[in-house]
Amino acid sequence: MVEYFTYLTNDCNLHCLYCSVLVDCKKNNLPMKMDYSIDTYLAFIEKTQIASGDDELSIYLFGGEPSLEYTMASQVVKAVRDRLGAKYKSHFVLHTNGLLLGEIPSDLAEILSLVMLSINYDKIPKYNLAQGYFKTIIENTILMKRSYGIPVIARLTATETTSLYTEVMQLHHFFDLVYWQIENSKSFDDYEAYYQTYTYEIGLLYKIWLQYFESGTMLKLAPFMAVVKFMFFHDRSDKEFSCGYGRGMVYIQTDGSCYACSDSVENKTHFIGDLENGVKLGGHSLDKYRCSKCEYRPLCMGRCARIHLEYDNNRISEYCKLNQFMFNLFLSDKNKLSEILVKYPYYENELSSRLLEFTEFTP
Repeated sequence: MVEYFTYLTNDCNLHCLYCSVLVDCKKNNLPMKMDYSIDTYLAFIEKTQIASGDDELSIYLFGGEPSLEYTMASQVVKAVRDRLGAKYKSHFVLHTNGLLLGEIPSDLAEILSLVMLSINYDKIPKYNLAQGYFKTIIENTILMKRSYGIPVIARLTATETTSLYTEVMQLHHFFDLVYWQIENSKSFDDYEAYYQTYTYEIGLLYKIWLQYFESGTMLKLAPFMAVVKFMFFHDRSDKEFSCGYGRGMVYIQTDGSCYACSDSVENKTHFIGDLENGVKLGGHSLDKYRCSKCEYRPLCMGRCARIHLEYDNNRISEYCKLNQFMFNLFLSDKNKLSEILVKYPYYENELSSRLLEFTEFTP
């Protein structure tokens, strides 16, 4: 399935330190809003679908903050459904910070397959949660689930200044799935300190997750679920990046230029084409990278293509080390996990949830 991450705008109402969209926009003189026609957009999608040989697609309403452009979002969704709906099974995903979810038009909400809510931990106060950001995103999440029955995935960015344990425990009850991604950065301020903090907190989360798992309840933490899935029910090739880089992700900027990744737009490292001329997908087998003979490859599947293309081996090793710690927690309990899966056979269905396919699996 090809995923079309469509930038409705490069503007945003929540400025996160780890986000480079506005910076890239200014550096490259990218339009703030979509600067191409819907007809051009639809022709591109159809051309790409034919080339991929796929009868299924996902449209991500992306940005910036796409909820600033609900009118355009509705137009895009309607056009895809009206003109491509008979040929392709389409999924529509709103990728948002959640602040304006309460204002979503009902006709758009009723069409959405999923909401991906990107949460900025730095905006959550240590106390007085009844005011501001936290209250808004939680109430809007509950609204989407109760009023429209739409699943909502929380997407967290793990940085040196965040507590992953605190964030996950504070939020996971409200969401259908929680995924976290270690921030991609060319350097850490203090890697050793971050390694100690991150692995300690991953260990705490794993202990809690395993206790529930043993009792018949699977907490919906996507990275943990993905490890178990690929340990016992591996259902795909491990020759390509798990994030979908170069294979099934197309990021369409407001000027119609297309990228395999949303980062580093300024140097066009991930540029793959444009709406007028089409895109080139493929050509990124893990056999070409250091992952080729890695023992963790079936579980990790490369994690993130960007780091392999932009970072040196020492930097890549730092990310590998963080995730290998997580993998080893599960591998050391492999026999126990196997026994639990036999005891609760319905776990296999939960690990096959389509929601997992909308995350990158490996943090």
